[in-house]
Amino acid sequence: MEFAREQASAGTFSISRICRLCGISKNTYYHHKHQDECFIEKYEHIKKQVKKIIAKNSAYGVKRIKQALKDKYGIDIGRDALGRLLKLWSLGLRRKLRGAKKSVVKAILEALADRVNLLIRTEISAPFQAITSDITEIIYNHGRSKAYLAVHKDCFGQTVYGWALGQTMEAELVVSSFRKAATAIKKLIKKLPDGLLCHSDQGSQYTSYEYVDEVLKNKIALSYSTPGVPTENPGQESFFGRLKDECKDEFREMETFEELNKLIAKKIGYYNNERLHTSLCLRAPRKFTLDFIKNSTAVKSEARN
Repeated sequence: MEFAREQASAGTFSISRICRLCGISKNTYYHHKHQDECFIEKYEHIKKQVKKIIAKNSAYGVKRIKQALKDKYGIDIGRDALGRLLKLWSLGLRRKLRGAKKSVVKAILEALADRVNLLIRTEISAPFQAITSDITEIIYNHGRSKAYLAVHKDCFGQTVYGWALGQTMEAELVVSSFRKAATAIKKLIKKLPDGLLCHSDQGSQYTSYEYVDEVLKNKIALSYSTPGVPTENPGQESFFGRLKDECKDEFREMETFEELNKLIAKKIGYYNNERLHTSLCLRAPRKFTLDFIKNSTAVKSEARN
């Protein structure tokens, strides 16, 4: 019957034609009630009370209207049934859902659009010019638990300067990773270099006041990828992809967060000190970086002489 009504309403067939095709009489067609009509008739006796509650409490949602019906009129009705009635009676709720408040940082980034990506407009030809950062999810404890890994690594020299593992993706996770990275760079070359860029996506952690303040107070320029364009941070995507491909099974076997943390420390240590990179002339990131520092020091020494 519902099919017959749909076809007749759409004008695909006349009522007489669709009734013959479906094997029903026109009398049955006209006297058969739509399920919505039956539903409305079933609850028609409470419509007046529902209207009164909405008129007096325009900010009420379905849950509160349901409770008010029970408290004031002794009417008990299911939440789904009440929601359906409100739609059928066209009693739209006038309350406004409060959207998430946009941070000042996020508003500035949206206003600047693609101009916030300083990395893509900068020629990176040596270590200590730019560091990139991202967060990835790590599954452990045989698939029953998950953690989040944040990393700050050199865009050119590939060294992971800082990383942090957490059980939530709060801003503190990326702040901790950045602080470790800043400390590691200072140990290598005494101070944070002038003009250093710190690039990431526009996730809430990276646009938080805590992170932005931490980076800027170290006199480092912030750079951001365009939202939804992971190809603007390919180094991080590649690093995480390789790490999880090679270590996925080992990660899953770690039963506690502490065990996982130790394993990741071991894997990043191997990556920095032993893994050879073709882009680094078959040297490990740390060896390549130390060679760069040594050569730079020698060049400066010659220039002074």
